Amino acid sequence: MTIQPSAFSFSYGYFNMILCAYSSYRATVRALIFLVVLLLFLSQSYNRFSDGFTGVQPPSDPRIWSPHIRSDLPADYLLTSSSETLWCQARFGTLYLENARKFSVSFCSQESASRLTCFLSSTAASEPVRVDAMCYGHRATFDESLHQFRLGCDIRPLTPDEAARGVPDVPDNLPQYWYETGPGAIMNEAVILDKAASSERSKITTILLKREGMGNLWHSLMEIMSLTWSLDVLQMCIDAQTGEPFIRPKHGATTQIVLADQHEDGPFIELWKLFAKMPIRRIHELNASEPVSDIIIPFAGGSNTLWQGDWEDLLCRESSLIKTFVSRALTLYNVATSAKDDDSVVVTYIRRTNTRKLLDEDMHMEAIRKAIPHIKLSVVDFATIPFAEQLKIVRGTDLLVGVHGAGLTHLMFLQPGSVVLELLPEGLQHKGFRNLSQMLGIIYFRTHIKMHGDASGDDQWQFDAVEVDQHQLLDLINYGVKSLYNTGKKSYDIL
Repeated sequence: MTIQPSAFSFSYGYFNMILCAYSSYRATVRALIFLVVLLLFLSQSYNRFSDGFTGVQPPSDPRIWSPHIRSDLPADYLLTSSSETLWCQARFGTLYLENARKFSVSFCSQESASRLTCFLSSTAASEPVRVDAMCYGHRATFDESLHQFRLGCDIRPLTPDEAARGVPDVPDNLPQYWYETGPGAIMNEAVILDKAASSERSKITTILLKREGMGNLWHSLMEIMSLTWSLDVLQMCIDAQTGEPFIRPKHGATTQIVLADQHEDGPFIELWKLFAKMPIRRIHELNASEPVSDIIIPFAGGSNTLWQGDWEDLLCRESSLIKTFVSRALTLYNVATSAKDDDSVVVTYIRRTNTRKLLDEDMHMEAIRKAIPHIKLSVVDFATIPFAEQLKIVRGTDLLVGVHGAGLTHLMFLQPGSVVLELLPEGLQHKGFRNLSQMLGIIYFRTHIKMHGDASGDDQWQFDAVEVDQHQLLDLINYGVKSLYNTGKKSYDIL
């Protein structure tokens, strides 16, 4: 007798068939997931090892972040393969730019004729928390009678979430810094928010600056670097209304620098032309014929992250931000990197002629020339030399020596592997040049020497001359020179 399959057995077989198909599907999905994970792992391994195949292992410290190389960074960025802490990346790496790009706020109501977008950064350790800012205003008109730009912006109230995140009220609480600088100071002096103002499409871009001064290299470079970073953020960020970056490199041809301060041009004025191809002007020179302009109020020099930790020994060993700026400055001045094929150690001593002068300087320099072999020693007063020539001198220097001061900022332009020797007034524990050297691959030495003068108090080191025992100075210079005896074309015994 033939047994007919029951409805139950048919259903059960059909169920088994579905279950098998489902199991096969799950196995396929697992295989695909494993393949994707494997490909991601291989890709990350390649990125980690491709720069020299150094064999760096994945970091175990949770504070360490391996940066993702973004295609939307400006094309000239000198990216480094490193395992810096998040603290370092957020101040000296491209994470600084990324964080500022993400932390942006539009302050004008939707009915406003103009727009004002500010990009914010919070990296300083302070109480209350300091929020730095740079801002971009659309369609500003120049009021010749007031020597100010008008933005047709009706400021909207901040949301509770924005207030909780530290977003400043505009314009009253935009940050200000020493020497009456920063976005707050510029807004107060050079910009009016006028909700009744109307304007046409912008024809140019105006960068509004208020400088701390004009003669101190450290302060000037802090300001200029902060502007470069501001413009980099604007190149990376897409304007929601246009679908395009706020600025592009091609806009340099229609961009001008307008100075809202009273300082003279100074020796570093050409550096501002990194960003604007139109002539540099002063705000009192503008008139009613000024075309409608977008305006940029950059991060201030006082907000520059190199001011942070300059009294502490930092662990940061890389900086894409600073290295890219150095490359841009050298390109602007057409300074070539020399091959350093000299068989002598090129020593450059920075002469100070005002505060912190080294007593018996000429006698010490002559003793160095006589006592230390295989060197070419130059004594340079950078204040008397055009900045382009300063860069050429430093770029060809092996050992840079100087008493603590702004002149040592030149170490930024030394070639990697060079040496800097800082002579610090006794008791001064400033670490800024030490930290900068470490981030740029420069070998750093220091010593403390005596102060000599009538000044007193905590600022004595600022004004007093300094003195050093000649044997001590010879030992120091000899130490730095011998550390270079087997670099480049040089090949000497150290003993």
